[in-house]
Parts: sequence; C-alpha cells; structure tokens
Amino acid sequence: MKSTILALAVFTLGGISLQIRAQAAPQAATASNVTFEVASIRRNKEEEERRGTILLKDPNAAIAPGRSQTRPGGNFEGLRMSVREMIRDAYGYRNKPAADVVGGPAWIDSERYDVRAKAAAELPSTSIVGLPPAAESAFRALLADRMKLQVRLGKRRRRVYEMELKDGKPGPNLVPAKGGCISFYAVNVAELQAQAAKAAAGQEPAAPPMRPCSMAVSIARVFGENMTMEEWARFLAAFPQIDATVFDKTGLPGRFDITITNPAAGDGSNLLPAVQPLLESQLNIRLRPTEAEVEVLVIQNVERPTDN
Repeated sequence: MKSTILALAVFTLGGISLQIRAQAAPQAATASNVTFEVASIRRNKEEEERRGTILLKDPNAAIAPGRSQTRPGGNFEGLRMSVREMIRDAYGYRNKPAADVVGGPAWIDSERYDVRAKAAAELPSTSIVGLPPAAESAFRALLADRMKLQVRLGKRRRRVYEMELKDGKPGPNLVPAKGGCISFYAVNVAELQAQAAKAAAGQEPAAPPMRPCSMAVSIARVFGENMTMEEWARFLAAFPQIDATVFDKTGLPGRFDITITNPAAGDGSNLLPAVQPLLESQLNIRLRPTEAEVEVLVIQNVERPTDN
C-alpha cells in the first residue's frame, strides 16, 4: 500500500506534545476581554507557488495545513494559512471535518496568508485540540474587521460514518489503556498552566498534575493514548480520506491505547493510504457509510483582507 500516514492526521505537529508554559501575565486573558491591539494579514505568494509546484508533480502529495498558535507575551501567529484554515481555527473547527465549513469563493482555499498579531493580555497556550477560547475570540474579531467575515451555523444532510467493531472483539492494536494521563480532548490547559506557574514560583501544587496523554503522528505510525472510542471517532473524522462525522457504534466502554502503523512507510510515495484496510486489519474496526443531518459552519460573506 503506497502511502504516508503523516497525511492521515489533522494534528500535523510531528511528534506531538502539549507544551505548558509558566510565565508572568499582566492580565488574565478571557474570551470576553481579549482583543488584538495590532495585527497584520499579508499575502504569502511564495507559499502558494511552493504548494502549486508540489501538487503539479504529485496531485496526491501530503502537504501539512496551516495552523495558528499563541506565543509568549500575548503574541499570535498563523503562517502560510488559507482563509478557510483561519476560519476553522477561529471557530473551533480545526479538528473537525474540513467539509463542515461550507461556502465561500475559491480563493479562500488557494491563496495563502501570514497572520501576526499581539494582544494586551498573555494568551494561554495552544493545545493539540486548538486555540484557547480567548485567542479564538480575538481571531474571530480580527477576521470580521479585516475580511468582513460573516458566518452562521446551519444543518446539512450529508455522508457520515458509523464506526463498528468487527467480529465483536478489538484488534491487536486496540488495547486497554495503561492510564496515568489526561486525554488530550479533556486537557484543561489553564489549570495546567496555573500549576506550572506555582511550581516555577516554588509553590508546590496540592497534588502532582497528571500529564496530558500523548498523540504521536509520523510517516510510519499514528498513536493515541488513553482514548475512548468516542474520542477516536472524533479523531478519525478529520482524516482527509474520511472528512465526515464519525459516530461511535462499537459499544466498547473504557479507554484504549490505539496504534495504526503503515507497512509501506518509507517507499517514497506521497499517496494517501486507504484508511479502511488499516483500521480493519489492525483495530478490527470498520466504518459503515450512511447519511445524517450534521451541523455545519456556513460562510455568508468574506473579502480579501484590507491593508494592514
């Protein structure tokens, strides 16, 4: 099977870990009070040309999506991003199916931009789940101001998948979790930051904080630690080859350590792998296609950014 599993994952940060920073903040940033004091959105034509060259050679090449993130000192950046990627980050759709953000002109996918901004308050760290609420709020305000963005929630009937367990038992790479960590879908970043700040100040927390569970993504392997089946379904939904809501119908309770390995890794191919055979052979899980009404984010209006 010619492929690279790197292209499977929406969490395209290499070997992923949640970074917790302890730092003094002049003011706590909340979703209601933080805005960007200064910001720039600049077209990145070099990145557009680079991606165009890659896709011209191989239309199925795996190219990591643009992602925004918070930085120390109230700084924020999103480099080499399409406008649709900006919208997904700003509205909490980073790790949902890309197809759940609908509408908009073609240029919001083809053009690339670099976003740099600074808030008056210290922003919480970005996690693998996405931006913290304060940064999302500020990013939404920036897009509304500079790009006249207007969106609304809607419902669409579309293709979805039901995740089922074959033969009634888990496969060899779906094993009961060892535990000892907090699922990345449940991590309270603000709480972990507060604990890290106390430790840095010499104040021991009341109890040692539990570490965030790991999510490793590489060309040869995808690994999710201490995940429920519902969380795994959410993760699968964002795979480019699936790109649809996945409902957990396995009936498996508890948490699992889950691994997918790519036996063809290293063959030099950039083709996306077929997901179903890997799920079935290694996890004993299959995805049954069906239809259902799902919530989507509808782009009503968007314009190219105004001058910085």
